[in-house]
Amino acid sequence: MDTASRDNAPTPPLPSSLAWDTERLRAGRDLWYLTTNDQDRDCLWEAAGRPGEEPDPVWQSLRSRVRTGLDAFGFAHVRGFFPAEPAAALVQEKEITERASRLVRDFGAIVPQNGDGDLTQVLRRRPGDPDEIGFHCDTCDYLVLLCLRPAAEGGATRVAGAQHIHDVLAAERPDVLALLGEKWYFDRAGRAGNPLIHTPILTTAPDGLVTCYYQSRTVRASAGHGGRPPLDAARVEALDVLDEVLNRPETAHPVMLASGDLLIIRNSRVMHGRSPFTDAPEPLHRRVLRLWLDEETA
Repeated sequence: MDTASRDNAPTPPLPSSLAWDTERLRAGRDLWYLTTNDQDRDCLWEAAGRPGEEPDPVWQSLRSRVRTGLDAFGFAHVRGFFPAEPAAALVQEKEITERASRLVRDFGAIVPQNGDGDLTQVLRRRPGDPDEIGFHCDTCDYLVLLCLRPAAEGGATRVAGAQHIHDVLAAERPDVLALLGEKWYFDRAGRAGNPLIHTPILTTAPDGLVTCYYQSRTVRASAGHGGRPPLDAARVEALDVLDEVLNRPETAHPVMLASGDLLIIRNSRVMHGRSPFTDAPEPLHRRVLRLWLDEETA
């Protein structure tokens, strides 16, 4: 995970697609929204079922296009990564998970998502789950979501670029930006990885690009416990201002996934959340396969 801490003085907006708002995102749609045809989907499905064989040329081409989207915008959405029929079938959930895992390993090593060491999870509504999930970053380099079956209504994955958020705050609230560049506590006890992360929320790297690490509920709940200081009024306001900017229509872009769609997000560049949804009764309920990847270093 990208946790490098850098000088956080406000910097001028970069002439980079990573500084996207929703209008710029729509203009660059060809780079991050990737489509496949029926033949491609069948090839990808078959290639994922043949471990150890030579890479499939369809996957090699698509993988390259996904990397282009990740480099340009911090995420990529593949419409029809796998055929919709096997993706939506409950009886093929294990097979889907194995095949998807074989392909996405090209982007990094699959890492545990929780304290139990689970490498994959199928997300579905459970009792007590929040209706909406606020913007946050998962604690890995890449988040991978493969939609098995969408909700009956709603349930979009919302994405927001860290560079744009930085630039808005630099123009409107440089005091808030400075505070977000200081270190904040994220108590992750019981989860996979480091149980306590102490890091800035927005960080400017030497190349001028902005990285992010944010978990709205966790950062608020982590203060004032375990000898850590409570949030003062300025820090509470900074988080409130950040959440307001994140939820502006020009900041947050909804990504609707259909059965078989793949979404890959680079957590250090893009925050994500989930809109409310209306679920269908089982077995037609919303199910999304989630994997976490960390880039492998030599």
